[in-house]
Amino acid sequence: MSAFMVVFTEPSAQAAEHLRGQFPDSYELVENTVYLVRSEELSSDVAVKAGIKSDPRISTGAVFKMNHAYSGHTSRSLWEWLGD
Repeated sequence: MSAFMVVFTEPSAQAAEHLRGQFPDSYELVENTVYLVRSEELSSDVAVKAGIKSDPRISTGAVFKMNHAYSGHTSRSLWEWLGD
């Protein structure tokens, strides 16, 4: 399963709620704006489910497929989420 970063252009409680409904195990990095999700689908499919490429569109933004290369200093829960 791949990990993706979903970034909404503007913070949106509606988009965040929709995304959490589609990806219940998502990890919120920035409230109502940046999320990590897991999926076996393509990034374009994740963008549709996230409401970025859907009709009607819920929000604008982008989806980035992560490549398992990351570094930094943050909460242990993020590293655990990435390790699953």
